[in-house]
Amino acid sequence: MHMRNRERIHLPCLRWSTGQHEITSDVCTIGRSARNDIVLDDPLVSRRHVELLRQEEEWWLHDLDSTNGTYLNGRRVTRPEPLRDGDEIRIGQAVLTFVDPEATLHVGSIPKIVYDRSTGDLWVDRRPVHLSPKEHVLFDFLYRNAGIPQSKNAIAAAVWPEYQAEVFDYQVESLVKRLREKIERDPRNPSLILTERGRGYRLNLP
Repeated sequence: MHMRNRERIHLPCLRWSTGQHEITSDVCTIGRSARNDIVLDDPLVSRRHVELLRQEEEWWLHDLDSTNGTYLNGRRVTRPEPLRDGDEIRIGQAVLTFVDPEATLHVGSIPKIVYDRSTGDLWVDRRPVHLSPKEHVLFDFLYRNAGIPQSKNAIAAAVWPEYQAEVFDYQVESLVKRLREKIERDPRNPSLILTERGRGYRLNLP
């Protein structure tokens, strides 16, 4: 599996104290074995320790059940994690910095959303976002109906089914405001959750 042709200057790479490796395919493996793309001669590193995988324009970090673990920005990786420019990956005694020259090319007016409905995990511009239970229900409802305006009544029914019709407009508005503060680059000028006068709120995905 190979990446689409692109100018050499746009290749992502990993840098560490004693070397640098440009990533030229959609998978980059790191470990102690000579069969890896990046070989780390360190007894703390497993033979096949970790891999970087490109999926739908995003780079992900996968620990391959290594003995001593993989750490992303100081936190142990327990599941696949999205990577962003400047992230630090610690493997054994080595600290590798992920460099993505295309990162600035990906920045547009609409934040990049990665959402795993099976786990509820949400990343915005490659940063994990932690939502409260009600914020998550609202986001999931808007996500499932992306592009379609949802009225306050529809949102109330989806988010507060226990209250039936006992939900006020200000509660919906307050919840939308809190969600915007967590996922919008500029909550005062939202580009993800848009208000359509007389119709409700719409999730705008690129």
